[in-house]
Amino acid sequence: MDSTRIVGGHSRGRLARCLLLCGTVLCGLATSLPAQSPAPSVALVLDHETPRFQPQVAAFQREIQSFFRLGEITILPPRAGDGSVAGVTRVLDRALHDSSVSVVVALGPIGSHLLARAGELRKPAIAATIVDARWQGIAQKDGVSGVRNLAYLDESYALSGTIADFHRLIPFRRMAILLDPELLRAVPELEANARELVRSAGADAVVVPARGTADQILGAVPAGTDAVYLTVFPALSEAETARLIAGLNARQLPTLSHMADDVPAGALASYEPPEHWLRRARRVAVDLQRIVAGEDAGTLPVRLVGAPRLTLNLATARAIGFSPGYSLLTAAELVGTDSLGPADTVSLADAMRGAVAANLDLKAADLEVESGVQDVRLARSNLLPRIESRIGGTVTREGTAAASLGQQPQRMLEGGLSFSVPLYSEEAWAGYGSERRLQQGREAGWEQTRLDVVLASAQAYITVLQARTLADVRRSNLYRNRSNLETARVRESVGSTSRADVYRWQGEVANARRDVIAAESQVRVAVLELKRVLDLPLDRPLAQRPVTLGDPALLARDSTVLSWFGDPARYAVLTRFLVGEARRISPELARAEAAIAAQERQRTAASRAFWMPTVSLEGGLDNVFGRGGAGSIAPTLPGGGIALGTGPDLRWQFRVEASLPLFTGFERTARRAQANIDLEQLKVQRAGVAQSVEQRVRAALESAASSYAAIALTRDASDAASRNYELVSDAYARGTTSITALIDAQNAAESSAEAAANAVHDFLLDLMRVERAMGGFGVLRPAEEQQAFLERLHTLEEQR
Repeated sequence: MDSTRIVGGHSRGRLARCLLLCGTVLCGLATSLPAQSPAPSVALVLDHETPRFQPQVAAFQREIQSFFRLGEITILPPRAGDGSVAGVTRVLDRALHDSSVSVVVALGPIGSHLLARAGELRKPAIAATIVDARWQGIAQKDGVSGVRNLAYLDESYALSGTIADFHRLIPFRRMAILLDPELLRAVPELEANARELVRSAGADAVVVPARGTADQILGAVPAGTDAVYLTVFPALSEAETARLIAGLNARQLPTLSHMADDVPAGALASYEPPEHWLRRARRVAVDLQRIVAGEDAGTLPVRLVGAPRLTLNLATARAIGFSPGYSLLTAAELVGTDSLGPADTVSLADAMRGAVAANLDLKAADLEVESGVQDVRLARSNLLPRIESRIGGTVTREGTAAASLGQQPQRMLEGGLSFSVPLYSEEAWAGYGSERRLQQGREAGWEQTRLDVVLASAQAYITVLQARTLADVRRSNLYRNRSNLETARVRESVGSTSRADVYRWQGEVANARRDVIAAESQVRVAVLELKRVLDLPLDRPLAQRPVTLGDPALLARDSTVLSWFGDPARYAVLTRFLVGEARRISPELARAEAAIAAQERQRTAASRAFWMPTVSLEGGLDNVFGRGGAGSIAPTLPGGGIALGTGPDLRWQFRVEASLPLFTGFERTARRAQANIDLEQLKVQRAGVAQSVEQRVRAALESAASSYAAIALTRDASDAASRNYELVSDAYARGTTSITALIDAQNAAESSAEAAANAVHDFLLDLMRVERAMGGFGVLRPAEEQQAFLERLHTLEEQR
């Protein structure tokens, strides 16, 4: 059935009857919309009602509404056909004849084609999704439709170029193009043109009507196919589309999708420009503004200038055995970078815990603490008994031994044991007590190092995310420069600008590509730092999960914390609470207090040295185990037979000793004075540490409060800058503004987008610094301790 006759409703006979019966009404419709109604209504017409495209429909509604003040326009609930040509025709007819509808906007490709081919319309209408106006035989003259009340959007980048690029990416021989059968029925020219596109790229093509379920479509793909082009399938659910893509991947078939949204679902690649629907929505909103202001829709520009941008799924590439080159990875939007599996993907909490388990600096600190344990044992050894043993043999000159009267035998084996017990030594007890306190200080120093390492891991993790965000922004800017280069070429071809604009944009594209390469390099550098902190192999692939404000690794996972940042009174209470927590658990303060305790023990020992003696017990046991040779037997006096004694072989002794120096040249006085001074110095230092801890907590909170407020503000600024860029870009495409104004708008949009994208990351970093300044990270605490902390915080809220 002829779509122009059904949709337009303006065959000659029907037009004559309408002119005779409704002349007055038609004259009223010919007037501008503001004269009809202070709040024109817009009907959005869909080809098919499907949840898969609800986000795009919602984007259209938001963008249209945001371009008008409250009450200036009414967006009616979307009207959907059944996906068939006849069904969509009926919905369009009803919308065009509905007196409550001021403007009709067709969002689907079938409805857009029917609307654009209908001829002169009875009311303003916009066909928002035109595949290719030239293919579809849609009217165009001097960049406008030239048909009264008809505006449409025709994407300027060539599908032939994207298929040729994909062919250079993967040299296929035969491509299967999956098309919605109803779209083929509405636009029969698509089949021949699609084949010609693939043929011009250097391969053969077969068009496969995508009917039924995913399994049925897979079964329709002919043998010998080595690449597949996916289009829009309104009748397929999201789950069925995913099954279709998975089945194609299982066959090792590279898939090029018309929609970039299919790439995260498993399609290999897409050249759809970024924010494609959003750009269309904003263009429709601008067209509506002009229509509402009284302009004829047929005089509005139809070219939606854009440049293709490759989105590539690395997981799919690995699955089908495709390895993209470095230059391709730099220029493409990448998804599936974490596809190597859970072992290669870390979250923020994983990184923080992993740093505690594996960081080399922390392992070195562990060894320092273990060495300190031995220092404590060494100090304690001065309080414990010491036992020594000895054994020795002596050989003496025979003559000397014979003349020794039995006191020095020629050969003698002897040994003994000796011991000493410090019954009380103030110096030893002070050394032991001080060393125990110093060990507590070393443990506090280890905790300080641990917190620094955890903060370093969090900073390294978020720095990677920031670097990736910057690379995405740079890549988007590259796309914008390519789109503007395409616009300049179009304008030059019609004589509305000089070659100078083309050269300028070529330079901007080169600079933008350089910026992308530098940004990608920074991503790799940041990932290397994260691997170093986590002590992972530097050549091991690693991916990071995104971080949100509700991440379990964050203080802000409890919404109570976030809600206090915007209230000055509650913020002051939160500050006092966190300062109190910092004073209670800060390792810096614990280390300072341990040093004070150690010095206090030394001062006590210095004072006791004036009157406290050192008391010790010493003793020993000696024995001669054997004698031999000359002099081994005691001689006998001549005449009387009396033998001279040699003393017993076994001897022992014990001694208790107390010693107290009486005068040491005022050494003890000097040591006591020095101990007092050193103690006072440590107390002053401890006060400085407490002040520093409080200052860091307050400063970190101030930064966090500022960066939290900046999240919404930078988002608003980015949105405004993006809208401004779209308006200026559209004006540049029409030739009503200069290249300088467009570059300024583009630079503002880029810087605002970068600030908005990293605003959450900046806030998360500030939150991490708050926890570090406070002296503990919630993610490292046992669950019961963290729950107790939150309960104290909630109690504080209730007390207010």
